Amino acid sequence: MGINQALTRHKIARASLDLFSRKGFTETSMREISAVVGINASSLYNHFKSKAAILEHLLDDYKKIANVMKPTSESLGKLTANATPADVMAGFTMYLPKDDEAYYLKLIVLLFQEQCRNSTIQDFVVDSLVQWQESFIASLLNQLVETGVLRPDIDIDFWAKAHTSINYTFMARYALGIGDTMPQYSGKNSEEMLKYLYDTIFALHGTKCQDSLTLHGL
Repeated sequence: MGINQALTRHKIARASLDLFSRKGFTETSMREISAVVGINASSLYNHFKSKAAILEHLLDDYKKIANVMKPTSESLGKLTANATPADVMAGFTMYLPKDDEAYYLKLIVLLFQEQCRNSTIQDFVVDSLVQWQESFIASLLNQLVETGVLRPDIDIDFWAKAHTSINYTFMARYALGIGDTMPQYSGKNSEEMLKYLYDTIFALHGTKCQDSLTLHGL
C-alpha cells in the first residue's frame, strides 16, 4: 500500500468514525463519507468495499490502542507479597495515548450507541471489552492469591465482574455525555471508584493489614 493510499484510508476512517458517532452507523451513507473526505463515491470503494469494512478497520484500531495501553506481564510480575492496593492500581491503570484520546473516545461512543442493534459491535463489546477484561482481572487476582497478598477464600469471579462493571458503567456514561473525562463532570471518577473497590478487597481478603486502606467501619 502506497503512502497516499494509506493516508486516504486514514482520512476515510477518521471521517467515518466522526459520522458514525454523531449520526449512527446505519444512518450514515457511503456517499456522505465520500463528501466529507472530498473524494467521489467510486474512489471511496477502492479503499473500503463497504461500510462494514470501515467498521472492521475501526474495531481493529480499537484493539491496537487497547493493546498499547494494557499492562505488561513485566509490570504485573512486580507485584510481590507486600503489594498494596495502590501497587495493584498502578499495575493495571491504563491511560489513553494523548494523540489518540479524542479518536478513542469517539470509538467508545460508537460502541455503546450501536451495541444493541449491530451484531458485529455487540460481539466485539462482549469479547474485547467485557470478557477480555474479566479474564485479565481474574488472572491478576489469582496472581495476588499465589503471591500471598490475598487469601484463597476470595470470590475471584465476583470481584472480576465488579471491576469490569465499574469500567463498563463509566464508559457507558461517557457515551451518554456525562463521562468523568468531561469538564462539567462532578463526583467520583472511575479511578477513585476502583481504588475503593481494591481497598475493599484488601480489607476483606488481604492476608495482612494494609496501611493504605481508606474504608470506614472495616
